Amino acid sequence: MSEYDWDDDDTDTANDSTGMKELRKALRASEKRNKEMSSKLDEMHNMSRDRTVKDIISSKGLPDKIIKLIPSDVTSPEDVESWVAEYADLFGSTAPSSQSQEPAVDAADMEALQRISDTQSSGQTFDGDYDQLDARIRAASSPEELNKVLFGNAHGPQVV
Repeated sequence: MSEYDWDDDDTDTANDSTGMKELRKALRASEKRNKEMSSKLDEMHNMSRDRTVKDIISSKGLPDKIIKLIPSDVTSPEDVESWVAEYADLFGSTAPSSQSQEPAVDAADMEALQRISDTQSSGQTFDGDYDQLDARIRAASSPEELNKVLFGNAHGPQVV
């Protein structure tokens, strides 16, 4: 306040009762508390916005320096994500999509996975009875039967 500003209520306080003085004092204290609370609220709002922006930028895998470029009027998570998508070309990348995409699997890997699946579904677990296994090996009358006992298929081991 400058030295020339004054409240009209405070001009003639000599004849006021103590009740009015106490009321003015309570009003000033209340206004002061209101200003403090407003500043704390603004501070908390800014901290919440900063945290939201940082979380979104981190989840997109973008550098933290981008946070300084986002305008202060962009506050909601949806606004931040749309801003990042709109200006992604400026910081040298495309914004990663939030939808998960399945990685491409080449044909050789698919064949190997299929062989593993076939072996698991047709194979028999070894029960620890060596005499039974030995008897099955000795009873095999052809290479195909032996391969079936040893490898779970008639063709023998898979060559990778």
